[in-house]
Amino acid sequence: MRWSHCVLVVLLVWLALPGQTQARKEKKIPDQVHVVRRGESLSSIAEHYQLSVAQLRKANRLRGDQIRVGQRLKLPPFTRPAWHRVDKGETLVGIARLYRLDLDQLRQFNLLSDDRILVGQRLRLSAPESTLTAQPAAPPLPPPTAKPPAKEVPRPPLPDSTLAVAVSDSTADDTAEAADSTAQEGPDSTATAEEETLPPLDYLVQKGESLVDIARRFDLPPGLLRQLNNLKKDRLRPGQKLRLRPSALDEGTHIVRPGQTLTGIARSYRLDVEKLRELNGLDKDGRILVGQKLRLRPTAKDVHIVERGDALWEIASAYGIDAEELKKLNGLDSEEIYPGQELKLSPRKADTFALYRVEPGDNLSEIARLHQMSVPELRRLNKIKGAVIHPGARLKVRPILGDTESLQTAEVNWDSLRVPLRRLGEIESENGPYYRDRPKAPHQLQPDYYENPSLSPIQAYERSQELWQAFAGSVEQLPPLSSALKGWNFVLDPGHGGLDPGAVVQVMDGNGNKVFVVEDEYVYDIAVRVYILLRRHGAQAGLTLLSPNHLLRHSNPAAQTFVNEKNEVYNSREFNEPSNAQSWPRGGRGGNLNARVHIAEKLFGSTPENRRIFLSFHADIDPQAPEAPLVLYYQGKKTRRDLVSRNCAHALLPALGAGAHMRGQSLAVLRNNPAGVKVLLELRNLAYTDHGWALRFEQLRQRDAEKVVKGILEYVSRQALSSK
Repeated sequence: MRWSHCVLVVLLVWLALPGQTQARKEKKIPDQVHVVRRGESLSSIAEHYQLSVAQLRKANRLRGDQIRVGQRLKLPPFTRPAWHRVDKGETLVGIARLYRLDLDQLRQFNLLSDDRILVGQRLRLSAPESTLTAQPAAPPLPPPTAKPPAKEVPRPPLPDSTLAVAVSDSTADDTAEAADSTAQEGPDSTATAEEETLPPLDYLVQKGESLVDIARRFDLPPGLLRQLNNLKKDRLRPGQKLRLRPSALDEGTHIVRPGQTLTGIARSYRLDVEKLRELNGLDKDGRILVGQKLRLRPTAKDVHIVERGDALWEIASAYGIDAEELKKLNGLDSEEIYPGQELKLSPRKADTFALYRVEPGDNLSEIARLHQMSVPELRRLNKIKGAVIHPGARLKVRPILGDTESLQTAEVNWDSLRVPLRRLGEIESENGPYYRDRPKAPHQLQPDYYENPSLSPIQAYERSQELWQAFAGSVEQLPPLSSALKGWNFVLDPGHGGLDPGAVVQVMDGNGNKVFVVEDEYVYDIAVRVYILLRRHGAQAGLTLLSPNHLLRHSNPAAQTFVNEKNEVYNSREFNEPSNAQSWPRGGRGGNLNARVHIAEKLFGSTPENRRIFLSFHADIDPQAPEAPLVLYYQGKKTRRDLVSRNCAHALLPALGAGAHMRGQSLAVLRNNPAGVKVLLELRNLAYTDHGWALRFEQLRQRDAEKVVKGILEYVSRQALSSK
């Protein structure tokens, strides 16, 4: 027998051995064990291994977060996908760690000679199928470096032993209920989730196809295709390559992530590092902060570079241009725009600026970021040479998008939104106002800090009702905006609340300081703002949850974040009268999402079903989802889909802005909901630093609220036209 035949036989025998082909195909990582070191917490260990706290608890049957030095923690296995598409800011080292791969293995799988990777590049996460050489098992990650014990923050005892501790932005699975997901829906739930299919990046034109044909096939506006491909005419030739959607390289801005350097960022976007430094007014050492926004190309004064979440209508509104005029200027036939797109402004409006009053704690970086400017642009416009600015100074800035109140000032007229209720004991606060009582902490101190309610559920309900009725009466005194929503009834559902804070994430302010954002506190504020706008357009509206001590709130400075208070109650006496620990809204499998549906039915009353709309507000925390708003409609088992709600979701997308997307999913709060239209809105994605940063600013929360109502007005307008 020849030597080559021997080798072939050996290989065939090896492949036929039990478990060998299975080991080669399976991508499950075996269990690992971590021995707890001094100074470690469950949260820090979870973050190191790219797990959630909930996963660690479940794998080790832990009821709380208490661990001891020397304790052996089992690390749960996970299934590794076959491929990973490189996102902006990612490094090869980080990707290897994320999927528990040895760095040399990852290089070998992808034939890489160094660690350079490009945004959008696809990386293999296992050996190619044709490889016959057995790959060694991935070694466990080294244990995290022990940190000194953090200073203990005193916490009151829990009112409910089932309460889950809030988590940081690395624990995405721990906050799956952020979308009231299938994990807590009950025995008839299904994991079905129909992601709206994105078109391919490129498309080769076939014989006889026109631009309009291709646009219709992929559900895209023809104007978007013209813009992406710099087409002056619609004439196409067979074999021509068309771009159907933008890539990450088209972005106009980049948010700095942990571990990134200016050189690495410049390389990712194929930019010269010195030009990037000059464009952003950085020192010669190129020092950047986590969360800092970097401009990727210069902005002419008569051009607006679209960022994720920018909507055409609000860009037009901010610069005092008619939306149709803006579309005509840019050759658009719809309001669909994409991140990184350059929109020409009307020449007579190019010099439109607003004024921003500097508050204590402000810095040039955050002011520029808030107004979609670069620091050098802000300096040039205001003739500022250094970095020092003084409280009370007024700076020329680009208008905040969505600020329809006034083009003379970037400060929204909060007096028209904040209703004074001094007879109910209004308490001024840097993150208020509050009524009758306020949090003990000045701001959210750390991810797991919280304050238990001082009232029983029924007491909190009585106080909430009194506060809300006074507030609702004051809203009636505000001037109407239109009667477009007369006859429509809206139930607004602020996600989480009560014992369930939702996601708690860490972000950085403009000075590089850590601040913490609590999801449920912010989405409640957005829901109240949506309520005001809906009422001013003639609609009926109500909330599923109420707070006993706050309505609209501001943070001045923005670093004074809202505190995780566990005092929101269901807007129903029925659910509060037991007045025990189970009466509070709560998350996880014990959460009573049906209570929200029941309350919605009561609030809708006799309104016809086709005039009922249910909106549930959340902030996602999914690093695999785009950095843009997400609209979820009900998609049940098999092919059961709520088409009416899907149509509404589709109408909302242009108003929510560039990058907004939608999908169907089986969600308890939407299943059996009595509304004709019911959608869940993930207005921000807290897996991205910029979104956690944005929620701290009331101007941007107001902008989010205006987007939602703008989309609703568009949907209702379409319904009116279709009924004629």
